[in-house]
Amino acid sequence: MLRVWGLIRKNNKIVKDIVARCLEDDLNEEDALHMCIQEICYEFDLQRPLWFPKNQREYEDYRRIVLTQDNFMEPIDFDTLELEILEDDD
Repeated sequence: MLRVWGLIRKNNKIVKDIVARCLEDDLNEEDALHMCIQEICYEFDLQRPLWFPKNQREYEDYRRIVLTQDNFMEPIDFDTLELEILEDDD
């Protein structure tokens, strides 16, 4: 199971947050991550962000991704959408 904490920051304050879970065991971690991103965007009523090589590097190196206006085609009313992979407690 993969858990992703999604949070929206505006003026250095957390405005909204949610923890998305992917319960499907037959997916690899990257596919599970994209399913969680889809769930987070649905809950926040956002378009799906563009995924750049910079985002892939952040994911691989830090397991944390910071998405800005550059990742969205439409204007956003917040500063960042941050995604952090949460480790399992098992």
